[in-house]
Amino acid sequence: MTVAGDRLGTALPDFNAEDPAELEAMYGNFGYADHWRKVVLANCREIERAKAIASGEKVTEARLDDLARLHPSYVDFLTEHLDGRRRREQNVIESMMAR
Repeated sequence: MTVAGDRLGTALPDFNAEDPAELEAMYGNFGYADHWRKVVLANCREIERAKAIASGEKVTEARLDDLARLHPSYVDFLTEHLDGRRRREQNVIESMMAR
């Protein structure tokens, strides 16, 4: 389903949280999770902006920021990547215990 204002669509890369290398690439030093988080947040802001324009509603930038942070796509991203971050931290702990 296409949502008005959605510029990201399905462009997020596939992510396998079972692969330690992918966990490290996303959450390790210089990982990409925060870069993608910002992309998703900006996309959600544009979706909310498009909804406001379509309805003729005047919305402040601060309100758009709040709506973007509450958008289901952003919350889903945060939830998914919290789990990934937890898995990465568990891998780090396990590798330190193996020494």
